[in-house]
Amino acid sequence: MRIQAAISRRGKGTLVAVVLLVATLLVAACGGAAPATTSPTADSGQSAQKKPFFTFANVTLAGPLFVSLQEGLVKAADTASVELKLYNNNFDGETALRNAQLMVQDKPDLIIMYNAVEGVGASLGKTFNDANIPCIAVNVRFPGCAWINLSNKDIGYQTGQAVANVAKEKGWSGENTTVILVQNATAGEEVNHSVMYYYQAVAETLPGMEMVKAEEITRDKTNIGKNLIQVDGASALEPSYTAVKNILGTIPAGRHILIQTPNDDSATGAWRAIVEAGREQDTLISGLGGADGIKQLRENPNWVAQGDIFFPYWGQYIIAMALEMLKGDVPPDRTATPQVVLTKATVDQYYAPGSTTPKLLPALAPENGYLKDSELLKKLNNIEGFGP
Repeated sequence: MRIQAAISRRGKGTLVAVVLLVATLLVAACGGAAPATTSPTADSGQSAQKKPFFTFANVTLAGPLFVSLQEGLVKAADTASVELKLYNNNFDGETALRNAQLMVQDKPDLIIMYNAVEGVGASLGKTFNDANIPCIAVNVRFPGCAWINLSNKDIGYQTGQAVANVAKEKGWSGENTTVILVQNATAGEEVNHSVMYYYQAVAETLPGMEMVKAEEITRDKTNIGKNLIQVDGASALEPSYTAVKNILGTIPAGRHILIQTPNDDSATGAWRAIVEAGREQDTLISGLGGADGIKQLRENPNWVAQGDIFFPYWGQYIIAMALEMLKGDVPPDRTATPQVVLTKATVDQYYAPGSTTPKLLPALAPENGYLKDSELLKKLNNIEGFGP
């Protein structure tokens, strides 16, 4: 599989981190496409046959969670003998639009776009549709492309229930508890459902909490009622750390805190702010999405739930989806990624003690029936109830 990378010169304070991360993935930070490197294909017998050629723009490489997604996608492409060219959107809408034009110029068989800036989505879809190139939107949907994602609503709500039950066992209530939601304002409503529905579940489960429905928690609100504070952590570690650090001074000492974020990078930053403030014993936090969260769930007594979306394995579903689309299959409105909410009592059902590698991925969701014919998924043989 040939891998190339195109990285924008634009950066928002993360250039050094991006370069270090990209280096580990053989990606060059050079403004244009890097020289190609070649790796062995999964099946040399296909060398005489034209391989499918896809391009993929990752949302960012400035965070281990997103690096793990790209690594998994590269591995799946290699297994399926798919040629892949990589881009980095760097959490920036203008960069995503520029990358979209470059991807169209590549003339791939299919484009995979992970863009976190909702406002440019329509332009991205139009760019790909005008070029008559099929496309997949990852996580954040936009018009004109098939969509693959978790259900943020379900995972947020179930996580809120799990955390609220732990808080209730501790005797916490609405009289002495504040919820901090660390949202990502630019990512759109779907991504932020993971925090919006978290609060609704907490309010329904923990006695004395002021009820605020998920749809009332809009991205432009900060203090909402007597129990809820919302800050913007941009789904990234450092912005989340800063946002939570800045808000902690407004919450009286000794008051209990519940924190929910859109992903593990954000949760890690928020937790660092809590520890630096010496408030970890009065705080319960949950994660979403990464191996770091599984480790925290096992080792950190105050990290009490983990929304597991098996993020490093999304790549195999994306590549399988793309290949089935090229065969003529029409995906459902949302191709579902695997997900489950883990607690300290249930984590061993999916992970061996001490391991952050799942024993098996959950069974395909009903709407993913079109993937049952996937030769890639049959070959990988790591999904419950799915094999050669």
